[in-house]
Amino acid sequence: MKTGFFSSIPKTSHFRGVVDEKNFFPAPDDWLIVIADIRSSTRAVAEGRYKDVNMIGGAVICAVRNATGSGDWPFVFGGDGASLLLDAVHREEVEAALVRTRTLARDDFQLDLRIAFVPVRDVRQRGRDVLVARHEVSPGNSLALFGGGGVELADELVKNEETASHYVIRDYSLPGLPDLSGLSCRWEPLHSQKGRIVCLLVKSQADDFRQRQAITSEFLENLARHIGTELNQASPVSSASLRFRWPPKGLAAEARATRAGSSFARRLAQLYLESFLQWMMELFDRQGGHYNPSVYREEIRTNSDFCKFDDVLRMVLDCTVEQVAGIRQLLDRMHAAGQIDFGIFETEKALMTCLLFDLESSQHLHFIDGDEGGFWSAAKEYKLQVSSHETPARRAAGNPIES
Repeated sequence: MKTGFFSSIPKTSHFRGVVDEKNFFPAPDDWLIVIADIRSSTRAVAEGRYKDVNMIGGAVICAVRNATGSGDWPFVFGGDGASLLLDAVHREEVEAALVRTRTLARDDFQLDLRIAFVPVRDVRQRGRDVLVARHEVSPGNSLALFGGGGVELADELVKNEETASHYVIRDYSLPGLPDLSGLSCRWEPLHSQKGRIVCLLVKSQADDFRQRQAITSEFLENLARHIGTELNQASPVSSASLRFRWPPKGLAAEARATRAGSSFARRLAQLYLESFLQWMMELFDRQGGHYNPSVYREEIRTNSDFCKFDDVLRMVLDCTVEQVAGIRQLLDRMHAAGQIDFGIFETEKALMTCLLFDLESSQHLHFIDGDEGGFWSAAKEYKLQVSSHETPARRAAGNPIES
């Protein structure tokens, strides 16, 4: 099962069903957990550079896919970075690709990208597991969910001063630029159609994996009742919220990120032309080549990761003011009962970063975060709740789980 591990996992099409513990499978023991995130992103958020932060988070996933020539690596987009699972035989080329991405982030975006590789075996020896579920959002497009606490522990080991040196890649550079072909940033921010965009971080306080998943499932069921609809109806991505203007605001950032093999000026000119043609097709709803505006917009809605899970449930929802009040009551009640920790942040817009691999076969994915820092802003409340009852020893050592 090691070869083609992710694609061999039974697929599920409904997010609420994916969090069921029976849908999770253990990652190969000799694989690596790749953690890449932006350090000290406070300044970038304060300066309003949310799109740049998201762009580098998406670049991490794009760089790994292009460096290995494979999309069979489970990943979760976290807003200011990403977590991935990788066969250790690809360590060398992936490290090189991410080091080049780190240099790009520093030189062109003034962002400090941390890169780390944590062996799956290491977190298992500390009592956690690395379990993977597969959510197929459309044929050929799958998103991963991580459970078992292993990826969460890997992130803690990378950020712990006593253990970071074992895993974090030292500061060095390589010549050249990363291959980020497919990374795109052209759509306008997604304005709420109901009133508020809500960014949620929710984590079960339970130590046992099955119990964690049961609490997460309970929260999702209660959430569906509060919003009065299925989760996909609360997505910020809809035909009404998708807007394409010319020239796109993110075009310069896309040109800087994807200029490998070309100068910035030449790449920017190319993108101006490409985006103009796309704008014309959108404006008149006319197909050009493999680009069919109405079909593509519907595929964007389907292929968006507004709900994700990596031991922490991360959601970006479009809600009414009344629904937000109900969600807050639900969160407070389950937190008071000792079931969950949470962070919540409200804003008016969501942001979308795109990976477009093959338009003809509809192979593309779209990463969603909230504006004004989104998940980063929600994490402030979340971290306070977690730190109030988790000791440093517990976080570093991990907690045993039942297999």
